[in-house]
Amino acid sequence: MLALIELSSPKGAPWEFLVVFAVLLLGPVLFRRAGIPGIIGLLVGGYAIGPHGLSLIGAGNNTLPDLGQLGLLYLMFVAGVELDLNLINKYRRSTISFGILTFAIPFVLGALVGFALGWETLAAILLGSLLASHTLITYPAVKEAGLASDPAVATAVGSTVLTDTLALIVLAGVAGSVAGGRSSVEVAAQVAVGLVVLIGYSLFVLPQLAGWAFRWLGTERAVRYVVAITAFLSAATVAELFGIEGIVGAFFAGLGMNRLVPNEGQLMDRIEFFGGAVFIPVFLVSVGFILNPSVMVKGETLGLAGLFIVACLGGKAIAAQISARLFGFSRSQAGLLFSLSAAQAAATLAATVIGFQLGLFSSAVVNAVLVLIFVSVLASTIVGTRASARASSPDGPRPLGTRIVVGLGEPELALGALTLARRIARADGGVVHPLLVVPEAAPFAPREALARLSEVVAAAGVDGQALTIVDRSVLHGALRVGRAQEATLVLVAEPVPDDDAQSTATPLAAGAPQRAWERSPAPPVAVVRGNADRLGVVRVRLDDDELESPSIAAEMARRVASGSAQRLDEDHAEWSELLAPGDVTFVSSELGDTLGKLPGVGDGLVVSTVAEWLIREESARDTPPEVPGDATLG
Repeated sequence: MLALIELSSPKGAPWEFLVVFAVLLLGPVLFRRAGIPGIIGLLVGGYAIGPHGLSLIGAGNNTLPDLGQLGLLYLMFVAGVELDLNLINKYRRSTISFGILTFAIPFVLGALVGFALGWETLAAILLGSLLASHTLITYPAVKEAGLASDPAVATAVGSTVLTDTLALIVLAGVAGSVAGGRSSVEVAAQVAVGLVVLIGYSLFVLPQLAGWAFRWLGTERAVRYVVAITAFLSAATVAELFGIEGIVGAFFAGLGMNRLVPNEGQLMDRIEFFGGAVFIPVFLVSVGFILNPSVMVKGETLGLAGLFIVACLGGKAIAAQISARLFGFSRSQAGLLFSLSAAQAAATLAATVIGFQLGLFSSAVVNAVLVLIFVSVLASTIVGTRASARASSPDGPRPLGTRIVVGLGEPELALGALTLARRIARADGGVVHPLLVVPEAAPFAPREALARLSEVVAAAGVDGQALTIVDRSVLHGALRVGRAQEATLVLVAEPVPDDDAQSTATPLAAGAPQRAWERSPAPPVAVVRGNADRLGVVRVRLDDDELESPSIAAEMARRVASGSAQRLDEDHAEWSELLAPGDVTFVSSELGDTLGKLPGVGDGLVVSTVAEWLIREESARDTPPEVPGDATLG
């Protein structure tokens, strides 16, 4: 029987993918158990299976390098889509300053190394530019440590687009000059036009197309995920049409999709899952795949590599320390700046290969850059791991739109409230969670209602799964889920039915003992009356006290209006008559004796905050049971 069986050596796509996924599975685990960062396991694993290791995957294989390139684009897209744009805007001065420093210092040092070695001017300039760029290899680990919103991390991530763009402009100029067909001015003009087109497409056209796709192609998980993948691939393609590296396009696509993909939403969860499990680790394996120790340990290679390492990592360290002192960052934050800006990868390698093809670099320079890539990744990973352990997660109040729960009794009332919630959340990069509250006395058959609600959620462009909870009222159910999930705002698309709530309810006695759940802070609550698929004029009507102090109603109006809302005063006693279809007026509950006495809505929307005493009374009527599993927001 054995003589009849003929076995061949494993080959083909199944074998190659098996080997790669074995490295993804075992590499990080084994190295973490040895006290070494898991990212090093991916690099070493890539070398082990590559042509210079066990040769399980041959040198002519294109599958792994192509997947690695996709992983790099994916990494840059995730970095852009996860950026807190409000934080970047807040720290734009440090972002621009650090971007200039972390490019200029390594660039100058690298060019000086080139001149000291006797290279021609273009070769020295190209060397400086490739040492000045960086890749956010350690960003996933820093994010996992809960430091994505740290000012130093936001500064380093925001500076990436500046450093890489400058490096690629230098590369394009050098390549155009050496090729001889075009002048440096012509090449610079093409890159400048390309950047304008890329920014216009990524920040203006792409969000409109993606928003349309989210609304009209449905809320299916696969469809929304494919839209996101298509978005960054299209931006990378637009970039490459003008000779700009695709990673710049992928990063700009992330910025363009930032408001459409809230960090706590379902789509972001899927993007992070596939990126963290497959695409980004495959990129790291592909970097290890090209390592060749037998060439890298030669005397000439090590000598060049030593100079490159001092110029690159020394320049990055100097830039991080100067920026930390300029902007008051701590020692651990300076380590984060260095960690995120020091790693060299695909952009560096691409510039090196082009320099070799143009005859500016020798093979020894290419191998020396490979040594630099390995050492920079190793150094940035070790420093980043230690800095992340010492740094503390940023504390402080979360913005109003971070996490909004929208309580609904009828799906037909949902569109106006969800549209308002989406506007409020988008200003803060937050997420909206629709919640269908089924009355306790009603038959529990929410499937049809959930189906109708899902259609409304898609039409409103909300990246949230429709949830269900059984409760005695929409207000109480929404408040329970909001408290349990630490919501920053609760909207209720149904008026409080009890017109005598104020006369029958009394605030909690000051000295009355409270249970633990009652002492947990309740989020601000507002009732939304009316319905609209598009929003018109935004107005705000406040009482005298709220004009002198921060007001939730005014803050909601500012976010919905994307600026200043029209303010109504005592001369507008019949303000509800001003409401045209889609118009929104935000009022405080103190303007009416009870919520039930507010004027009619007419054709517009009225958003009224709920008094704190009513929230306390509603919460204190009984001890809420555990939130059902189908209402868990994740």
